[in-house]
Amino acid sequence: MEKKILRRLLVVSVLMIFVSACLSGLLQTSFGKVEIINFKLPTEKGQWLSGQIFKPEQSSAEHKVPLVITEHGYLNNKHMQDLNAIELSRRGIAVMTFDAYYHGKSSSASEPLMKAIAANGEGMIPLVEFAYQSLDYVDNDRIGVMGHSMGGMSAWLTLMHYGSQYYAAIEEAKAPDSEGGETITDNEQEYANSLNKVAAGLPVGNIRLSSEKVFSQIHANMGIIYGQYDEGNYDLSQGNGDLSNNADEGLVAVNSIFPEAEQQSGFNVGQYYGNAKNQTLRVVYNPKQTHEWAHFSKKTVAYTVDFFSHAFEMSPQIKNTNQIWIWKELVSFIGLLGIFLLIFPAAFFLLEIPFFKQLKLAKEQSSSIANALQTVKSTKKSSVFWISWTLNWIFSAVGIIVALNLDKVIFKSTSNFISVKWFAQPITNYILIWAMFSSLIGAALFVWKYKLEKRNNAELSLDQSGLKIGLNNAGKTFILALCIYGLFFGIVYAAEYLLNADFKFWILGVFTFNADKLLVWLNYLPFFFMFYLINALLINKLSFSNIKSEKANMIVAGLGSVLGIMLINGIQYAVLFTTGNAFWQETRLYPMVLLPFIFLLFTAAIISRSLYKLTGNVWLGAMVNTLIITMIGVANTATLAP
Repeated sequence: MEKKILRRLLVVSVLMIFVSACLSGLLQTSFGKVEIINFKLPTEKGQWLSGQIFKPEQSSAEHKVPLVITEHGYLNNKHMQDLNAIELSRRGIAVMTFDAYYHGKSSSASEPLMKAIAANGEGMIPLVEFAYQSLDYVDNDRIGVMGHSMGGMSAWLTLMHYGSQYYAAIEEAKAPDSEGGETITDNEQEYANSLNKVAAGLPVGNIRLSSEKVFSQIHANMGIIYGQYDEGNYDLSQGNGDLSNNADEGLVAVNSIFPEAEQQSGFNVGQYYGNAKNQTLRVVYNPKQTHEWAHFSKKTVAYTVDFFSHAFEMSPQIKNTNQIWIWKELVSFIGLLGIFLLIFPAAFFLLEIPFFKQLKLAKEQSSSIANALQTVKSTKKSSVFWISWTLNWIFSAVGIIVALNLDKVIFKSTSNFISVKWFAQPITNYILIWAMFSSLIGAALFVWKYKLEKRNNAELSLDQSGLKIGLNNAGKTFILALCIYGLFFGIVYAAEYLLNADFKFWILGVFTFNADKLLVWLNYLPFFFMFYLINALLINKLSFSNIKSEKANMIVAGLGSVLGIMLINGIQYAVLFTTGNAFWQETRLYPMVLLPFIFLLFTAAIISRSLYKLTGNVWLGAMVNTLIITMIGVANTATLAP
């Protein structure tokens, strides 16, 4: 590729990043009408919670506003709640998003994960206390909680925590020896109210706790959003996620506000019952969406806005269909594409530096490799290529199922939510098993193909295959990969620090991280390097087809990397949408967490091929992919470290 074209590519990628970060920051703050405050809150026993407050410009000690504290799901971080934070805050409701314990930039808890959810809502309860006592612009009578999946469970348990205190105080007030005897006095009622610090709750993607016992401990306005095609719907009362046929989970929620003589025999999805003033408001929403689609659903956001507007007795001037978060997602995605696009021109111009220049492929070497590849193209049979290419992604799909079963054996502790010092990320462990299985299959296919070519007198030398590299050049290649990694994440940090911008789309995102994640990252690097090195060999030799177009070759190589993941998820969602239940049920998280890797591994194939053409070897592409993509995964999931 000519230097002139690479300069243009550099300019385009930088412009994409700059425009994306600026627009993302503006949309995040509703064009300056909302202030974003980053916080790190110390909690008990040396723990801390990291998060952001979306503070409307009109809020002050004199003009208090409602507050909603929202928590992400398991394996995510606070940015997954940006859509709700943006839309609520632009309507005059302050929002606090945070990384739950064991996630993002927050610390671990003093208890194991599941106990931490029960004890403190993974940090939600300490944040309610902090807001109630310390935020003078918050109306303490209008504090709400919400969350998705694990965050939804935290919302349930937080509501129960404060509701139980309220009902205990009411029972004490009814005692004969209380201040008013069996009559509750104004002082006793006021005291009970002061203990119930949460006025409204909205669990999203979590309805299992909806029962008479649970609602007997809740004194708050309640809404529930549960997707009809939620992958975890198989164990609900009706065996699926359709709540419209008077499902017990929804009916219990509605009947929790009626006395026994007035219990309803049915309910309507989306209809409000009760009264917000006496905290008996109830509504159940059941959109036709999957579990993860709640992060990208205009309906869910509209329902969220509607519920809290009703619960806090507000009448926002902005309609619930007027939403800007989707534009923030789109411009953030442009930036995401930009930082990956920047890798190729950045590598090219770094190779112009004298220290790295000897790593660059000379023109005559480039021609030699091109001629060798052309020879291979003209002599090998198309059927051999397509068979090996197909076997590669089919075994990749098989590897997902293998990893799904081996994870509970090899990483027994983390798969049971027990904290460990090494290899502390449950989902990264699962992906690691899949990557090692894929590496073994890939290595076998590479050897088979190499021997087949040798038998057909079409063998490439070690140099031509891209494996040959001296020790000195290996060291420089690693330093160059570190420079690209530093540039990549340096941009991510700058965007967040200067503009509160991020680079994400739906459940895929590139985020900043604390220094403790570097140690976790180092755990996994050697294993993922093996995966990306073999992947680079496959892409630049096995998956280099006899298609004449280089662009078409890249697409074929990229598809070979991701079709296995697409196949597994295709089965999962085809079954879900046709039968109402997912194919993989108890292990539903495993196919789901691989969805971002469709983009990441396709992009990795392009990076690998592009950097191979620059250097003539597979090492730089393998190193860059290992450093960057491994850190993207490590920074964006649960870490069950002590």
